[in-house]
Amino acid sequence: MPIHYHKRITVIPRLLHLTISSHGWSWTLGSRRAHITRDSHGRRSTAVRLPGGLTWRRHARRRRR
Repeated sequence: MPIHYHKRITVIPRLLHLTISSHGWSWTLGSRRAHITRDSHGRRSTAVRLPGGLTWRRHARRRRR
């Protein structure tokens, strides 16, 4: 049975959250309706919840130089 740890810390209420888990950390900026997330691996995702139960998501990776 795998064990997964997850802790969400509110930095600025209703705006900025830090999530720490057994797989790394991530920052989330925004509200439940629309937010941007950046994780410790450099991945970025954007999500927008639309009326009627629809959700639009976009995932992007960090560009390597």
